Amino acid sequence: MNILVGTEDKGIVLRPLIANRMHNSVWQGCVLSASEIEGSEGRLTDIVVSDRAHDSARETSMLCCLLADIIVENLQIRHLVRLLKQDYYFLSEKEQCDILVRVLKKLWYGSSGQKNEIAACKNDVKKRLGETIADNEADTIILEGFMRFRMKDYLDCWEKELALAVEEHVRKKEYAEFVEILRLFIKIRIPRTRQVHICVGGDGDYLLLDEKLSLLKTRPGPNIDKDDALLSALVNIAPQSIIVHNSERFLDKRILETIKDVFGQRVEFSEDMI
Repeated sequence: MNILVGTEDKGIVLRPLIANRMHNSVWQGCVLSASEIEGSEGRLTDIVVSDRAHDSARETSMLCCLLADIIVENLQIRHLVRLLKQDYYFLSEKEQCDILVRVLKKLWYGSSGQKNEIAACKNDVKKRLGETIADNEADTIILEGFMRFRMKDYLDCWEKELALAVEEHVRKKEYAEFVEILRLFIKIRIPRTRQVHICVGGDGDYLLLDEKLSLLKTRPGPNIDKDDALLSALVNIAPQSIIVHNSERFLDKRILETIKDVFGQRVEFSEDMI
C-alpha cells in the first residue's frame, strides 16, 4: 500500500512522527517506510506499508492506526492551542497552558481517570480513516482536511470542552479576586462586635447573634439573595470570630465555603443549638 500523507500545519514535520510509531507496524507483521517529499518542508510524506502476508486489509488497518495516533496525540493538541491563541488571547500563556492540560485530561481520561476515552477516540478515528480511503480510493490524505470533513463532531466537542474549561477558569479567577478584596476589607475594618453566631431559623432565614447571644440587626435589601445578604452582613461587622451552628441546615453549602475562604481561621463550627 502506497499513500501520500500531508499536513497543513507549518509547525509539523510528519516523518519523525511516523518513524516514532514504526515499531508498532513491525510488531504487527508489517513493514513501513516513510520518505519526505522534496520541497514540502516536511509536511508531505510518502508512506509505503507492506504486510508480510500481502494482506491489503491489514496494511490499511496499520496505516489508519498510525495516522489516528498522530491525529489524536498531535493534531488535536495543536488544534486546541490554535483555538486558545485565536479565541482566548486575553488569557496569559500560563493560563492557556493550564487550561490545555485540563481539557486534554478530560478528553483523554474522562471522569474515570483511565485511558478509555483516548483509546475509544483513536479506534473511531481509525475506522473513519479506513472508510475515507475505501470510499474515495484515496492516494493522498491531508490530515486537517480529513478532520474538517470526517471529524466535525469531534472538533465541535473539543471546542465545547475548551469553552467550558475557559469559563470555569475565568469564574474561579473572578471568585479568587472577589475573596481577596473581601479579605483585605475585613483586615482593615474595626470589628463591630468580637464574635458572631450564625443560626438558621425555621423559615430558612439566617440569624446573627453577638457574643452575648443578642440578636444583631441587619438590613438586607428587599430583593437581595439571603446568602449574599449574610456575607454582606458578616463583612460589614468584620467579627474576630464566627461560630456557625448546625451547618447541615444551610440549604446551599457554597455560602459556607465562601465564608471560610474570606474569614479563614476566624470560622468555627458547632453542633450546639442556640
